[in-house]
Amino acid sequence: MRQPLHARLGIAVKFSVLATLLALLTTAVWGSWVWQRERSLLETQLRQKGRILLSSMAIPFINALLYEELGIVEEGGLLDNFIAEIMGQSEVAPVYAMVLDPNGVVLAHNDFAEYRRVYDDPFSRATLKAAEFSITPTQRGEEPIWDLAQPLAVHGRHWGVLRVGLSLEPLNHSLAQLARQLAVFGAAYTALAMALSILIGTRLARPLLQLGENMESVGGELPEPGPPSQRKDEIGDLERAFSAMVERLQRSEAERRAAVDRLIEDERLVAVGETVAGVAHEVNNPLAAMEGAVYRLEQGADAEDGRYLRILKDGLERISRVMGQLLDLSRSGELQLAQVDLPQFCRDTELFAKVAVKKNARFVPSREVPALRVGLDRIKIHQVLLNLFVNASDAAGAGGTVQFACAVDAATLRFTVCDDGPGVPREIAEQIFEPFFTTKPAGQGSGMGLSVSRRIAENHGGSLTLEPCSQGACFLLILPLRIGAAVVG
Repeated sequence: MRQPLHARLGIAVKFSVLATLLALLTTAVWGSWVWQRERSLLETQLRQKGRILLSSMAIPFINALLYEELGIVEEGGLLDNFIAEIMGQSEVAPVYAMVLDPNGVVLAHNDFAEYRRVYDDPFSRATLKAAEFSITPTQRGEEPIWDLAQPLAVHGRHWGVLRVGLSLEPLNHSLAQLARQLAVFGAAYTALAMALSILIGTRLARPLLQLGENMESVGGELPEPGPPSQRKDEIGDLERAFSAMVERLQRSEAERRAAVDRLIEDERLVAVGETVAGVAHEVNNPLAAMEGAVYRLEQGADAEDGRYLRILKDGLERISRVMGQLLDLSRSGELQLAQVDLPQFCRDTELFAKVAVKKNARFVPSREVPALRVGLDRIKIHQVLLNLFVNASDAAGAGGTVQFACAVDAATLRFTVCDDGPGVPREIAEQIFEPFFTTKPAGQGSGMGLSVSRRIAENHGGSLTLEPCSQGACFLLILPLRIGAAVVG
């Protein structure tokens, strides 16, 4: 059953989702690291600028306080100028600047309303007691700020503290802008990763989908194996394994069909054999009587009657011969296996062959016969070989040659009968083994010999085939090698 599209694209979808999630995670981790690094860098820069600003302004403030004590300048004049100069440093975004005396009294402030106000809160007291520069994060309303404090002291003399509040809004604005840029980059990177993952996932899934369709088709007609896969990855290995499986299935299917065809043919021959046996029995009885009557008539017939009686006798002999072959066909499955001396068997066969071909072709016997005892049905294999000799002699004609050979390999016994006649046309190479098929002129062949011979070979567990050769016809009889007793001396 064919699966729906979303199921068939499962690998592509899973790969795309996984790649997109990985891209999101990578972007998030990388963006967070960049943002934190930029924040640390901006804070360090702001801290350094604030420290430099306060440390550079501390000396002028101490000088101004000292000049005021000495009455060289008016009180507060220089201090206010220095406060204004600090508030003009826009790059550090100051929100306030003040000078407190050791008692927390405001000596100078960017907001004149704060003049002479006393700062007695814990934070102010802590800054007045501090001996070095300090930074304290705090808030002014809703605005986050850093409060920077620089003690105004020289050689143990303490004049108070310089405090400056720096706004963190510019820093936070820069970080927010960076976060937006990182989000845009992350979205673009994720979209690109998603597109590439869909493309790659689809390319990965396509051969698997094609392989799945081919596998679904195995339930019906087997697909023809395509060209070998050129892929060098696991998908290529899977495609090659599937092609090899299809080839094995095709061979198995061909063998199954051949076995079914043989079974049908065997059943047909069994039915024919049973019918033939009954017909032959019914025909042979009156046929024998007719032959006897002809024989009696020949005893007192004159020349004219004798000629007609000979025609009648030839016809009856032909009918008798056909009935005998039909009976052979019906009885070809009954084997009587026995251990046979192979060299002696071949000599007997060659003797029959010389008689069968002596009027026409020249017979060439087998040169070497293995000295073995083998198991076979002597009479039926003689029958097969004699039929092949007769056919070869008829095909070779006068002056032709009939060759016989016997050989043994590891598992089979092979008999070969070849002639140098006109050969068998390729288009009828298998038809010649069908019952009643013959290439001989009408009246010269019944078409039963090769059919009976192949059936005998198959009943032995072997085969009888027409082999290709450069000239004439060559029949190969293969039997399973059943080695018996010791080697013949």
